[in-house]
Amino acid sequence: MTQTDETNWQFYRVAQGLLIHKNQVLLVGNDYGYPDLLWSLPGGRLEPGEQHQAAIKREFLEETGLGIVPGDLLYVVDSRSEMLHKHFVTLVFEVRLTQPESEPALVGEVDGPVKDLRFVPFAEIPELIQRPSMGEGLLNYLYYGAVTHRYWFYPEYMTSEFQPLKWPPLGSNG
Repeated sequence: MTQTDETNWQFYRVAQGLLIHKNQVLLVGNDYGYPDLLWSLPGGRLEPGEQHQAAIKREFLEETGLGIVPGDLLYVVDSRSEMLHKHFVTLVFEVRLTQPESEPALVGEVDGPVKDLRFVPFAEIPELIQRPSMGEGLLNYLYYGAVTHRYWFYPEYMTSEFQPLKWPPLGSNG
């Protein structure tokens, strides 16, 4: 393992929520300046002193307009990039609506990076979330349940040598 100068690194604590409605997952499409939207579960970085469950409630409301109650911790994704000097530790929680209704009314951010919101069937998730560090844990959880890994590690998430995600998932890493 090589020594790195941690003063040049950016560290992010992230909370995301998995909301399933009618066998579909709520995803957000973020515009971070890439050619295509970067799709993920709703959520985001924690503010100083904020805990994960408070952050997921705040982020869900900001990004989707939905009030939620965080449930169980489903899995953790630890991803970093030596190239970009960024390190993300993402905790993914099961969430449920505070006011369950037949069709949740999605209201996206006005000034933020979220440019699209949609409920996506499980099998179509790999079409939107292509980077393993963003979707492999999600797909494995949806397919296998909590039986497989709860911790996903990506020592270099910016590599171009990754296998695109597929449904059903090809397996798990550890």
